[in-house]
Amino acid sequence: MKRKVSQGFHIGILIVIIAILGIITALAFVFFNSQTNSDKTSESVTWAYDESKQEWYAQSGVATICKDPFTFDITPVDLSKVIAVGMPGAYRGYSYKPHGGFRLTDESQGKVDVKLPIDATLVGLSRYYEGEPATLQYLLTFETDCGIAFRFDHLYTLTPRFQEIADTTPEPKLNDTRVDPNITFDRADFKAGEIVATEIGFPAQRNYGFDFGVYDYRSRNNISQDKEWAKLHNQYQSQEWYGRCWVGMLPGADTETARSLSLVVINPARPNIVSDYCDYAPYRTFDFNDGKPTEY
Repeated sequence: MKRKVSQGFHIGILIVIIAILGIITALAFVFFNSQTNSDKTSESVTWAYDESKQEWYAQSGVATICKDPFTFDITPVDLSKVIAVGMPGAYRGYSYKPHGGFRLTDESQGKVDVKLPIDATLVGLSRYYEGEPATLQYLLTFETDCGIAFRFDHLYTLTPRFQEIADTTPEPKLNDTRVDPNITFDRADFKAGEIVATEIGFPAQRNYGFDFGVYDYRSRNNISQDKEWAKLHNQYQSQEWYGRCWVGMLPGADTETARSLSLVVINPARPNIVSDYCDYAPYRTFDFNDGKPTEY
């Protein structure tokens, strides 16, 4: 004799199945949403400078944690083509430079690959004319999610991907690197090792060098804690107070190579090696003219 299954039993089973499917759907939504939000967080970290507090902060997204100690994945240029490294945190001419740079051999004719040293987001690009004859130059600013920023300046020939971006920026002007705050710049992410430029400097003048500056948004540098120094450098705090000695941030043996190259005298008329950021530098700017610009 067949047992009769009640209609209520079937309805109960159906309710259970629907409930289980609902739980699975909810869990899947939560998981997918958390993954999406996680990706968005890592892709949406934007940094801004608070003028009133004189500090950088993550304006959107959640900052990731930097490697400690921080080092770049790649050296931005082949050091075998470099004859000298300019230390950051010193006067050149009568302007204070929180960035350093690389001086290339004349044999290179400025033809060298400038590479991205770490995964980063391009947050600014400007083109301008400088020198005699007026030479088109490119200035690019990158930021990482953990708060390390870096800049390249005096790039002469960009790779196609970066040139495409450069072509969307305002027309270049003479000696004007400013970026119009009213023009929206589309940020773009790039991977370590990507080639940014293939030529640098001023070929017509046989001046083969480019600037490289590194800034740590997480905290002020040591020299900026000196009140007398801070008084002298109170116009461009967002860079000068946060600049770093990037020589020690290069990977592997490149740190020692760059350190040796940074102690090379480029201009015999100004033989003193000066840096407010690099601890191993023989001199600080305060060793000359009370820390003010001077032709030392």
